[in-house]
Amino acid sequence: MRNQNQSAPRMIISILAFAAMSVMVSCSSKSEEAEGTFISFGKDGSVQSHITESFVPENAAENYYDEAELQQSILSQAASYNRNAENGSITVEKVEAKDDMVIVQMTYASTQDYAAFNKAVLFMGEASKAAEEGYELNVVLSSIKDANETVGKADILAMKDAMLLITNVSDTIILNGKALYVSDNVTVSGNAKAVMRSAEDNGLAYIIFK
Repeated sequence: MRNQNQSAPRMIISILAFAAMSVMVSCSSKSEEAEGTFISFGKDGSVQSHITESFVPENAAENYYDEAELQQSILSQAASYNRNAENGSITVEKVEAKDDMVIVQMTYASTQDYAAFNKAVLFMGEASKAAEEGYELNVVLSSIKDANETVGKADILAMKDAMLLITNVSDTIILNGKALYVSDNVTVSGNAKAVMRSAEDNGLAYIIFK
């Protein structure tokens, strides 16, 4: 059975932490100009992660984060994962430190790779597959069009033409489709194409989309 209260620390933010920064997240945009983190999915099942964080050193007189050091740290972590992974891989697409901003773009071969590397929960697939993997489906989800319309376990399993996303990631997630039903700890935006789990909630977020 999956741990419903597992936290989701992000490996990359852990790497950045030793720069003694104050992270201020406030975005849900794909633009590199905005702060925050979003993940999206490729048609091949891959996961793209884009992190844009601002940081302020403890001593403002010190130089900002060294880009080469940052890049080496992230590349080392990704290479270590790739050596140990039986299947799947991580590609570091971009690492940039500019002024008081850090931009990191990575591609994970699968949701399993993202989850393992970031010590997070990230499942995407048919509800029956989620049940086989031990995820709890005895939940109540509400329609984004009418909160009074709800679905339960039997309804979720019967939706053969829809995808189920289960996660404890609190970053913005861009869907390959539109959200139809969500758990009460999920905020929907972008014409139902983007979702975000409440950072204050320790439970898993459930999203049905197609």
